[in-house]
Amino acid sequence: MSQHKYENIKKHEAVPPAGSMIESLRDLGYSPETAAADIIDNAIFARAKNIWIDFKWNGKLSKVSFRDDGKGMNEDELIQAMRPGSQSPSIKREVNDLGRFGLGLKTASFSQCRLFTVLSRKKNTPITYWRWDLDYTTDPNTAGWTILNMADEEDIELTNNMEEGSIVVWQNLDRIIETNKKEISEDEFYNVAEKVKRHIEMIFHRYLETGKIKIIFNEIQVNGWDPFLKGEAATQPFPEELLENGSVKVKAYVLPHRSKLEEDVWIENEERGGWDTLQGFYIYRNERLLLAADWLGITRKKSHYKLARIMIDLPNHLDQDWQIDIKKSRARPPLSSRQRLKAIAMATMTQAEQVFRHRGKQIQRSLSTDFSFVWNEVVKNERYFFRINQDHPVIAAQIAKFPEKKKEIQKLIRIIEETVPGPIIIAKENEYPDSMVRPFEKTPSEEIVSLMKELFIGWIKQGFNSDIAKRKLLTTEPFSDYPQLIETLTDE
Repeated sequence: MSQHKYENIKKHEAVPPAGSMIESLRDLGYSPETAAADIIDNAIFARAKNIWIDFKWNGKLSKVSFRDDGKGMNEDELIQAMRPGSQSPSIKREVNDLGRFGLGLKTASFSQCRLFTVLSRKKNTPITYWRWDLDYTTDPNTAGWTILNMADEEDIELTNNMEEGSIVVWQNLDRIIETNKKEISEDEFYNVAEKVKRHIEMIFHRYLETGKIKIIFNEIQVNGWDPFLKGEAATQPFPEELLENGSVKVKAYVLPHRSKLEEDVWIENEERGGWDTLQGFYIYRNERLLLAADWLGITRKKSHYKLARIMIDLPNHLDQDWQIDIKKSRARPPLSSRQRLKAIAMATMTQAEQVFRHRGKQIQRSLSTDFSFVWNEVVKNERYFFRINQDHPVIAAQIAKFPEKKKEIQKLIRIIEETVPGPIIIAKENEYPDSMVRPFEKTPSEEIVSLMKELFIGWIKQGFNSDIAKRKLLTTEPFSDYPQLIETLTDE
């Protein structure tokens, strides 16, 4: 019926001018990092095992190239791939397809350069190559949706030497080389390259960790960077949860307190934007990271949530439901999942705050009420303050040694409680986060070791067996920081 509806209506094709349309596509908001990731997506979909990325400085003649050993394309396939909007976002795709709109190769390349060439070769077939040149496309004398059958000789030779695969070459790098009409230096060019490399380390870390792909960046192999620090013993994983009939997997992690990490691991996170910045949800599609460190409107980033990170795995058939954008840098969960995600986030943030505030103890939620802290938080009339826990085993034992001095000791404790320099601590923590020196950090003092042994022997004498006495120490501050030392204690 819709075909007959306009049968007698005057019609005219409204084809957009190629030059102005492509110039508009250049401003979708790609950075060099997100643009490079889109090119890698195509190589992965082409079943590449190895990807070579090269940033070559030569002033305004500098270029960036991406080479892969994937299955390659014949001429008809390459011409189709060079066409903007080469596939509908609504069609059913292969499960390992990392694209959606058929725009990634073009919009990513247009965003960084005015000239890009793709050369490709399928096994046992001749090479093929085509080029977009925006100066040609926007010239009034040649304007049109025209690609050019040309490539540089060195790239043709390199492709001829490949059994199969593709090469994408960016030239006339106006968005990288020229910023504010000022040409950048060689050092600044390679700083851009380093940012791209670090982005790739995170976006494709799961591919790199499992060996599904190998990426060689300026002749150096790229290693994946895991934002969840799964290799650290003190990282606390939550059980995996399934949403949307099992299609979506969610797994939360609470990262270790600084005192539980080597300095270089802590600095690595700091250099990637800072611990506060890296908290939040990490959304993956087919193991490729789409959106990093975003609370999806559930909460704002706060310092005491800095150790909370949550992995969400999506299949590509949920792209529209999750509003995945062209750049693969935005996602929004459907209403059907938001409430459960909020509950998971709140549980993760609560645990992360405990670790942050109590210096990295492995406090399971089911056991947290049994944990003996030296300081207890008290809330009264919607205001909070801190009191020394006089039921703490060490404090209680010391008070019991001097029954005739109990009131004097309690007065002394009250003076300490009333003079806690809270405002100064908060101001220093805000100004110099994570720089406060912690007593007994990593290496316990002789006094701590002596008190630990004294408590352990005391519990043994009270009739507790060795295993129970050790468990009690593991839930008592500050001895809980030294599980290996606790394990060496004996009742002999």
